[in-house]
Amino acid sequence: MKCIAHLFLFSILSTAAMAQSFTPELNALDPKEYGEPVKANLITQQMEDDKIPAIPVEISVLLKKPIVMGCQYIYRVVNKSTEHTLKLSLYAVYDQQYETKIKPGGFAELLANTMNRCGETKEERKGEKGCLNCQPSLNITEITVK
Repeated sequence: MKCIAHLFLFSILSTAAMAQSFTPELNALDPKEYGEPVKANLITQQMEDDKIPAIPVEISVLLKKPIVMGCQYIYRVVNKSTEHTLKLSLYAVYDQQYETKIKPGGFAELLANTMNRCGETKEERKGEKGCLNCQPSLNITEITVK
């Protein structure tokens, strides 16, 4: 029984360790413009084994528009590497999975819908203000470097 519990715990922890989550901020002055990017270095065990250095990326988000039941955002992922192409599997919400390839110095833009608004009042939830406090996040589940 103890062995089964350890195996179950290990499987949960290994799954959580594989995904990397990033929460870029919306632009406080103009949410229709990209906010300050989150800077990160992506590395996997396979990259370390192959002696490939961490790949620097920048992730930012903007509000595209409120939609009927939620909000629509555009995420921008910039590959700051000058020599390696990134292939990423990622998601913003569980039912919207993406796979993208980003060349050195290039970027990818991903459209994501949420199914809620975060405004405090009924009026805020109807307009753009209801989309400003949702804290959208982007989750990277797989990284491949070429």
